[in-house]
Amino acid sequence: MEMKEKIISLFKKYGFEYRKNVSNGDFLAFTFKSGFFHNAEIVSLCVNDKARLEKEMDKVAQDLDQLGFSTKKAFYKSVEEIEDTLFEGFFNVSEWKEKIRTEYREHCDRTLSVLPTEADTYSYIQVPYLKNNNRIEENIIDDICKSVLVDGPQLTIIEAPAGFGKTCTSYEIINSLVNHYDNAPIPFFTEFSRDRQARVFSHIFVREVDRSFSSVNSDVVIEEVKEGRIVVVLDGFDELLHDSSSTPDEQHKFENAEPMLETISELLTKSAKIILTSRRSAIFDGEMFNEWVNRYEDQFTINRYKLDKPEIKDWIPSLRLEELNSTDVDVNKLSNPVLLSFLRFVNDDFFTRLCAEPALIVKQYFSAMLEREMERQELRMNPERQTELLRLVAQDMCDNNYTADSKEKLINVIKEKASHLLNDVRSLYPAKDRPTIDKLATTLSNHAFFDRSNQGDNNIEFINEFVFGNYIAGSIICSEDDWIASDERFVEPAVLSYLARGAKQRSLLWQKLSLMNEFLDPSTRMRFEAALTDNIEEDVYSNIDISSITLKNLDIFQTGAIKLSIFNDCSFQNVNFNLENLKDITFLNCSFWDCSHQNNSTKSPDVSFYNCRDNNDFIIEIEGEEIANDSPQQIDISYYIFSKIWPIGSLSIERLHYFTGNLFKTNEFTRKEIIKEIKVLKRNELLLSANDVNFITINKAKIIEIKSILGRD
Repeated sequence: MEMKEKIISLFKKYGFEYRKNVSNGDFLAFTFKSGFFHNAEIVSLCVNDKARLEKEMDKVAQDLDQLGFSTKKAFYKSVEEIEDTLFEGFFNVSEWKEKIRTEYREHCDRTLSVLPTEADTYSYIQVPYLKNNNRIEENIIDDICKSVLVDGPQLTIIEAPAGFGKTCTSYEIINSLVNHYDNAPIPFFTEFSRDRQARVFSHIFVREVDRSFSSVNSDVVIEEVKEGRIVVVLDGFDELLHDSSSTPDEQHKFENAEPMLETISELLTKSAKIILTSRRSAIFDGEMFNEWVNRYEDQFTINRYKLDKPEIKDWIPSLRLEELNSTDVDVNKLSNPVLLSFLRFVNDDFFTRLCAEPALIVKQYFSAMLEREMERQELRMNPERQTELLRLVAQDMCDNNYTADSKEKLINVIKEKASHLLNDVRSLYPAKDRPTIDKLATTLSNHAFFDRSNQGDNNIEFINEFVFGNYIAGSIICSEDDWIASDERFVEPAVLSYLARGAKQRSLLWQKLSLMNEFLDPSTRMRFEAALTDNIEEDVYSNIDISSITLKNLDIFQTGAIKLSIFNDCSFQNVNFNLENLKDITFLNCSFWDCSHQNNSTKSPDVSFYNCRDNNDFIIEIEGEEIANDSPQQIDISYYIFSKIWPIGSLSIERLHYFTGNLFKTNEFTRKEIIKEIKVLKRNELLLSANDVNFITINKAKIIEIKSILGRD
């Protein structure tokens, strides 16, 4: 495309009309109409001939002025400078950055609003994290922001349990981009929440674009995203996954998410950067997602960050941490950002009282905040009544599958569900000060534990997942019948909010979740059982895959048993395994740190390991010294493996990368035999490790030998 056509194309993209009749080889004229504003631009790249050309431009400007246009003359050094100027002007970059700074300050204020009054300064606390399954020490914000500056399209996925820093990390990223990186793209940030309607992601995205960039056509915004001038940050991707299925089936879950992923993949061209956050989900761990990743591996890169629980030492001053450790409380159970902030900021006298009754730390946090709410709003509603009200609102969200709603609808929910509370509270006011039902409900809709949602101008949601989960859990425990929610999304915050509670309360919550547990995927169910009971012993985990969970400081199957199951990409830390109750169990790509085992049976352990790691010979002690180094190749098993990768009848290998887990779906050979043969084939370099540890790949340099094994010419 010639330079002239490039310039015309640029201005037309932003809605200008090219005025050919008053343009020439030295300069081009464009007009723009928007409401009452009629503007004209006369542009030239002939900077060295500016004096002569300005006279000719003045004549054209006079003609355009007479037509009602406000005309501007401009000389540019390059087409790139024109492009930058148009982008800066139409997107109001300086104002946009200030808007991001304001949103960040509001986020900080909201976070501090539910902390003790001594908390007057917000600071982001680093959390441990994995990047593409590797432990990284660099500051996560710096690592992500630097990756945004790299050329080429890139998808960044940030995963964490509910209430463990996804939104705070998102805000820190966008604030850092506008304050510390001069050449960074401007952030387009949207925070999703679940409303009462099932919605199409592509429509939501365009709507959010139109809402945020009202002066620019959405097609222009999307084009600038692709060019890398705008980085898209989508917080709460999982909130858009409305799953109506009654079975936790991986295929159904992925099919539910795939249209959203496809919309994202369409944006990821040229130099686009998209960052999305999500709760930990089986969607991102299964074979189908890995196949989706491989399908687009030549189009864009993917970086996955997994946030771990906060390191308590990074939040609590050393003297306070010593005082906490001297109590009988399990400090690790307090690894929640809200509780850690509470313990960090309360005054010394209050902290000492908490250490005297550490089991009541969570209760004291909520009591302190609810008592402060009575003062803040001059509300004659004691903490017990506020608690009941908040439980009723949380339960309505669970029943009707939403996490945010308009202020008007929230007020109606309060009036409908809590009319008895409103009447009781009204009776506590003297007649002359007594509020109406409507006024009291409106006051309660402004509760400190509610917050204006970023999704919609007037939507309200719980201020964070820890608070939301606390009131969901309270509703679960108070339920007289078997508790059930409209979606399993509501279980995780309830479980995580109760980790710091006493053993009896956690056990009671687990019992009350017995019916709802049937709708959880197996990995999530096992994770929650471990979290609430400090054991894993239920007889429900046989013949399934368990993926991407971390288990710490517990016993596995001291009672109960598990058979014919696969653990994939799991991490075990200080876990004791009763091998007698593990039958034909396979561990793929798992890590075992400071783990132990016991086996009261005379039989050899029926356990297999592939691509696993330990730090204390845990694997060798169980598996024995027999490895693939001296084992001969078993032709029948080799044939089976290669025929799965290169099926009979296929003229070519459709996929060089093959999902290892699929090889175990057979009754011809045991998993142990298949794993042993894979190791032999790798030793002989017929198979290679793929970039993703969940896959293996054929060595194309050995294709003749592979054909021989398959009996093909």
